[in-house]
Amino acid sequence: MEIHQLRYFVAVAETGSFTRAAERESVTQPTLSEQIMRLESKKHGLNRRLFDRLGRKVVLTDAGKELLGHAQGILAAVKEAERSVRDSAEGGTLRVGAIPTVAPFLLPGVVTRFRKDHPTVQLQLKEDLTERLLADLLAGELDVALMALPIRDERLHVEKLFSEPLVVALPAKHRLAAKTEVRLGDVVDEPFILLDDMHCFGDQVLSLCHRGGLEPRVVCKGEQIVTLLAMVAAGQGISVVPEMAATADAAKQCVYRPLGKPAPTRTLCAVWHKARFRPPSLRALVDVAKG
Repeated sequence: MEIHQLRYFVAVAETGSFTRAAERESVTQPTLSEQIMRLESKKHGLNRRLFDRLGRKVVLTDAGKELLGHAQGILAAVKEAERSVRDSAEGGTLRVGAIPTVAPFLLPGVVTRFRKDHPTVQLQLKEDLTERLLADLLAGELDVALMALPIRDERLHVEKLFSEPLVVALPAKHRLAAKTEVRLGDVVDEPFILLDDMHCFGDQVLSLCHRGGLEPRVVCKGEQIVTLLAMVAAGQGISVVPEMAATADAAKQCVYRPLGKPAPTRTLCAVWHKARFRPPSLRALVDVAKG
């Protein structure tokens, strides 16, 4: 059993086709097929048929299903070993994910401070929803992700960064703008502008309202906080946003007021896979993100 044979086997299993697998691995189909047969053979391999060839369709046998997880794990370990050796001699690459309600507000400052002490590290940044970032961490496509609690997966290490308040965003001439703080009871009849349901922050705001006995009258939903704030500034309603979004609003297009005590917060965290290779620069970036 050789590494390239396992790579070809995984390619066929994942693509469901010898032709597509050969294209993915940049080899001829006869070459790939020969190596799969050697892997299946009694003399050179496992003495088990790994695929059922049903015309153009390729289906894993029970033996193939048993091998697939092990093969994927072996290939991932080899890839991480190669990267570990390479990064020990060079600055290396750090692949960082962040959710959309964090990335535009936190990452610019974090990256600037991080690169002062680690100028040779190449950063690859990805902004995406929590669910997809977690999948990337588990698949080894990301080294670390910055997101909000809760995160529940025993395969992942979760380290708290900090907590931040949630604030109410109001149009500049709103009747509540003169208040020093706003309570949920003050906004019972107000139109709300919230993030789309696909964002965990949108769910958090709705839960906050429901716990306070408020059923918000949602008139508009959006996918980006900057869009929500533009709508608020245009007088279309009010919103609840993280404090970092208010701080980043240099033009002060909206008025921001704290919510009544106890002030609601969200807790941000750094998440990485417990069992995968961690670049030396990961710890440094997390420490910078903690402030």
